[in-house]
Amino acid sequence: MSVEDYKPRFLFEITESQKERADRLISQYGLRKAIFGPILDDVLDLIEEYGGVAIGVIISGKLKPREVIPVMHKAEEIKDGRPGQS
Repeated sequence: MSVEDYKPRFLFEITESQKERADRLISQYGLRKAIFGPILDDVLDLIEEYGGVAIGVIISGKLKPREVIPVMHKAEEIKDGRPGQS
């Protein structure tokens, strides 16, 4: 493989159940990259903006990733003394 052919990969373990679901639901070529690329960008944006707090909230399992952004915005509003604004 030449340097020009190199494509970075992001690898992590998943459960057998996750693998089976992914194979069944998103098996079309290129679809996983199209789905998980933007999700990774969103998660990295959260971590870049909120640091360890975002990591802790996601890892704790208390919130689903899709719930993190509204909760972070609400926390900022409260911290800034402007509760109830959205």
